[in-house]
This record gives sequence, C-alpha cells and structure tokens, in this order.
Amino acid sequence: MLKIPADERFITDAEVFSAFDLNYPGLESVRTALDAGNMPAAKTALVHYFETRTNVKYYCDYRALPLRAIDTDSNPYLFQSSMGLAGSLKDFCLFAGRKMMNHIYVIPGRDRREVDLGSGYENLPHYNFFDDQLKKGRQTLDIFVRGVFCEYYSVLYHETGDAAVVKDAEKFLKLFWQTYPLMAEYTEPDISHFSLTEERDVMSAGWLAFNYISLLYTRVAYEMPVATTFELIKHLWFLGIQFRRFDTDSYRKFNHHMWERGIVPFALGTLFPEIPAFGAMKDHGAAVVRQHIRDDFSTEGGYSEHSISYWFGAALGEMVCRAVYIARLNNEPLLDEDTRERIEKSFSVTAAIAAPGELYPAMGDNSNPQIEPVLQAGIDAMQNHDCAVVMAVRHGQTIPEKADIPLDYCNDKVGFFCTRSGLTGDANYLLMSAKVSCGDTGHNHMDMLSVAVSVHGQEIIGEPYSRPLYHIAPVGDALRGYEYNMSSHNTVLVNGIPVQPDFIYAAKWGVIRPDSPVETFISEKNGCFVRACHSAYTHSRHVRKVLADRKKGFLIQDEIQGGNRTREPHIQRWNLMHDITCTQLDSRSVLLEKNGTRTLMLWDGSPTLRIWQKEELRPRIVKPGEPLTDIIDVSFRDENKFIPAGGLEPVRQSVLILDVTGGMPKIDDVNAFCARMMENAEAGNLSESLNLFAEI
Repeated sequence: MLKIPADERFITDAEVFSAFDLNYPGLESVRTALDAGNMPAAKTALVHYFETRTNVKYYCDYRALPLRAIDTDSNPYLFQSSMGLAGSLKDFCLFAGRKMMNHIYVIPGRDRREVDLGSGYENLPHYNFFDDQLKKGRQTLDIFVRGVFCEYYSVLYHETGDAAVVKDAEKFLKLFWQTYPLMAEYTEPDISHFSLTEERDVMSAGWLAFNYISLLYTRVAYEMPVATTFELIKHLWFLGIQFRRFDTDSYRKFNHHMWERGIVPFALGTLFPEIPAFGAMKDHGAAVVRQHIRDDFSTEGGYSEHSISYWFGAALGEMVCRAVYIARLNNEPLLDEDTRERIEKSFSVTAAIAAPGELYPAMGDNSNPQIEPVLQAGIDAMQNHDCAVVMAVRHGQTIPEKADIPLDYCNDKVGFFCTRSGLTGDANYLLMSAKVSCGDTGHNHMDMLSVAVSVHGQEIIGEPYSRPLYHIAPVGDALRGYEYNMSSHNTVLVNGIPVQPDFIYAAKWGVIRPDSPVETFISEKNGCFVRACHSAYTHSRHVRKVLADRKKGFLIQDEIQGGNRTREPHIQRWNLMHDITCTQLDSRSVLLEKNGTRTLMLWDGSPTLRIWQKEELRPRIVKPGEPLTDIIDVSFRDENKFIPAGGLEPVRQSVLILDVTGGMPKIDDVNAFCARMMENAEAGNLSESLNLFAEI
C-alpha cells in the first residue's frame, strides 16, 4: 500500500530514493552509490541525472551551458508570472527578480503590487483561515506559496549571469522550505485544502510543483550546491506524492478540479516516469482532463464560465495549453477526437473575437487578458489555424487570401456577437455578451447584451474597473455586488433599475444569469446586423439591435417591449474607458477623444443625458488623486405610448457611435436616418442600410 507522508518537515533522504525505480536507464550510478552506502555520491548522481536526462521533454529547457536568456515572451502562459500581465513578461520578471534580491516580493499582475518581506524576512506573508477570514485577503499568501519567485530568480540569472542571484535564490529556497512546510491537516480524497491554519490549497500546491519542475530546467538548479538541489528534488517529490491522495476522489465540475485532479497528476506522471508512484497518476489524470473538457467546453467551442479572463486566460492559457503542450512534446495520448475538437474550436473563438488593441475586453470576472499570449497558446498547443492567421495579421505579415478570418462572429451558445472592421490595430470593434444555457458557474455576470466598443483601435466603452473590483472588493461587499450586477455593464436598466439590487450578488461569486438569445444575424462584406434579447425583468423584454458599418461605426437601438407600463424612464448606460475626454456638444450628443481618435455618440429622440462618476469607488478601487472614468446615462421613455393599464407598445432609443477622427458627419434628421437604417436591417435589407450609412 502506498504510504503518503503528511508533514514536509520530516521527509527523509531514504524516502526520496526509495521512490525511484533505480533500474530505470540513467540511474545506475545512483543505485551503485546507494548500494555502497555513499549517500553524498548518490545525491550527486541523482542531481546529475536530472541535469542531463533526455527521456522526457519539458516546454522549456535551459539546463545546458553556455548560459542562455530565457524566452518568456514567445508564450508567456508557460510561465505562471504571466498572471494578469500587461506588457513584456521578461521586463516584469527582471523587475521582480531584482526586487527579490532586495527582499521585496512583487505579486504577478499589471499592478506590480509589492510586499516588503523585511530586512530579515520578518514580514513574510501568512494567512490563517480561522483567524484572518474577513480581516485581510488570502491572495498574497496564496500566490506567494505557488513559488512564482522561482521564475523571477531564473529569468534574472539567465539574463545577467550574476552568481549573486543563484546565492540569493538558494538562501530564499531554504527559508521558504523552513517557513512554509506543507503539513497536511486534511488528507481525505475530496479535500480542496491541505491546511487551513497556514492556508495551503491543493491548487497552489500544484503550481508550486510546476515551479519546482521549471527550476530544474534552468541552470539555477545546477549552480547551487548539490545538497540544495537534492532538497529541491525532495520537496518536489513530497508535493507530487500528495496528488496520489486523489486516486479515488469522485469527479466534481469545478475548474480547479481539472487542474488538481487532472492536469497536475498527468504532468507529473508524464515528466517523471522514473518515479513509479507518479507514473501511476498519468492515465487517470488524462481521463479527468478529458471529462472536464467534455463537461466544460461545448461542441461549439464555448466554455461553461462566461468570463474571458477565466476562459481564455486561466482555462485555455494557463491550464489546457500547458497539459496539451506537454502531451504533444512527449507523444502522450491526452485528448481524444471529441475533446481535441472542442479545444480546437475554443481556441478559434479566441481568434474570432480578438480586439484591435493589446487586451481582450473585460467580460466576466477578473481582468482582460493579453490577446497575443492567448493566440500563441493556441498555436503552440494545437497549431490552431485561426490563431496563427490573426497573429500573422497583427504582426503585418501577408497571408493567403484563402486564410482570411471572418470579421463577424455570432454564436449565442458560445456567448458572443463580435464585429470588426479589420484585424489590424486601427480597427473598429464591438463585442456583445449574448449567451443561452449559462448554467450556474460562479463567474457569470448580469451583463446580458452588454457591449465593449473600440473605435480606430482605441478602447472607448467597456468595464474600466473589472480587475480592481474583483481583487479588492471582498465577498459580501456592496461593490462586489455592483461588479456582478447590471449597473457596472453597458446595457439597459429598465425603469432605471437592475433586475435585482446589488446586495443579492455581493454574497457569493457570480450569478445564475438569464438567457440572452440571438434572434437575427446577417453578415455582409461591408457590415453586419444582429438582434438579440433577454427577458430577465419578466414584465418586459430588452431587445438590442446592432448595425455595424466597416468604415463608419455602429448604430445601436435598444427596444424595451412592455416598457411603457410606468412613467419611470429607462437608462441606457455607457461606462467609458480610461484616458477619455468626454465633451457634451448638445442635448443629445457627446464627443469622446482619446490618443488622437475622436468618437461621436449621437442619440435620436429626446433623451436626457447625464455624465457622472461613481464616487463610491474611492478610495479602495480608485486611489485619491486619480481620476474616475465617466459614465453616460441616457434616460429615455415615450410619454405618447404610456398606458397605465400596462400596454405593451415598445419604447426605443438609438445611438450612433461614429469614428469622426477625419471630420464630423452630416446628418440632417437623426431620427429619420436611424429609423430608416434600422427598418431596412430588420427587414433583411442590410445592403440598403449600409448604403445609407456610407452617405454620412
């Protein structure tokens, strides 16, 4: 029966050696030294084996001399320090590595939040679930014990060749092992945390194991004393053997379950065939990965969690890409035909909705991930054609005409409508959230028919505070509810209110989001038209229609069916992005200026415009002295259609969002112009609508 140690402090050298199949090719000198009772020689032989072995392939290998700089930027998702990153991962790792040399830990992410560890490391982070819950966040400890600092040291050393980096890395590793030994308080197969007194969840332990593995594929591990490198192998074995606890665990449909019970065991089994107990996890881990893909990824390529960050960044980039890449490098069967097709289509979605800028729009929990690392993950893991084509265009490469990617995408089973004027950085772009069968995932938002808009390559409309709200506002906080609720999205508040008050969504992660099906979608060379709706309010239906012209911009019409039951106006809400100058021109138009780009928003009818900022975001989400982004609320109703008895005549409001960087448009009668274009589009005469658009 397999014996799994529970306390990292007391593992012995003999336990580690006994875990290896000493008859495995390459371990002969280890066996000889052990037979002679020469433990130091055995350690040296084992370290040398890991320095030179070629029986398996890892996705990076920097063990050999001469020293080479580590390529972090070709596929950043192969490095955990890419979490929440914007910009160059190499620059970030060098920055964070130098900070580590000065006892400062930088939490991964575009905020580069620093934690002063103290001159004598007296400020190392800790979190006790029983004592610290609701008093402080657990994130700092959770990320810290994943061992991302291993990447910081490795990148810095391989870039500089400074021996002091290796010395500091060795010192800190020893301190880490001494301060954060894993002592498994919970050992049943269904656990999600090994410990709560010094909180260590299973997911973090898996990441730490990967960071130890990555360290073994750099020179850092072999420039340290043999005794320290052997300790690294010892602690890696201890972490890895913990995952054998899950051999009999029942399947659970959580995204982290795919990582803990599937990807990590599969990777350990694949990468360490010389450790029989690890090899025994490989097939079961692969089966768990396939089960999760079948459950979480639809045959259309959609993902159960309607969150771009968790879908593209975490599930595809950090998790699936890593597993598939390791399987491909080692010719290991991981995906079958069904699961391969689902992942292939899912990566194609990442190409189909790629925005013109550096980042995807923030839709769903967390921040908006970088586009090109996601595309590169699809290329490396799956050789995905669509990802390769979009990446090539973004880098100015000429592609065959037959390789063209459609500029419009619409699939409410996947959850998006997207239209683009092109694939280059100066394109116009609109993404709308439209999804059916959302399920009960914890990362849904009440963002039905919410849109993100870029004009001339500049982000204009979106969710500017999605990342800080998710990371700073705790569960139960009013701002947490605001993040999930309709008010923080770019949709319509019927009668000026969301479906439910914010506190309903503050109590936990995510919402059970109503369906928002697409009713009509037409795409042509010069533009497209879509009509989608949701009935979450139960007494009315919100229908959003989008007419997109490749050159001019967008016409959006919101129709509230049954919207005349009361005199309370409806609010069409637009959250503007950062660094936008918003100038109201008259009672129904505003001019938005950003980085030399000018965008006109022009409404029909007789709306009431209010430009305001959400002051409640200060000081936690927005620091004092930093500007708040503008919000445009457009109140609309139709007094002529008000029927106290509850008539069902629809109330409509249209807005033109136009690129006016080259000059202002000429529209004699906005009401008639919008009505004619939308009537033609709804009747199926899209070409006629686009001809009218072209006359502006």
